[in-house]
Amino acid sequence: MPRLIPVAEWAVEMFGEHKPHSYTLLRWIHSGKIQPHPIKVGRTYYVDPRAEYVEPICDLLERTS
Repeated sequence: MPRLIPVAEWAVEMFGEHKPHSYTLLRWIHSGKIQPHPIKVGRTYYVDPRAEYVEPICDLLERTS
């Protein structure tokens, strides 16, 4: 199993200096837009470093076509 990193670090790696605000990251986590889904340990969310931002509607369209 790969090492997990905090979601804030993932956002910096993924988006660089234009990373989303922490509240936006929480909304993405709760709405399932980060895949594979982050894991909450204590009060911090951790995610696979290879995780991706996915729009659920796009994922649904790919599965139906």
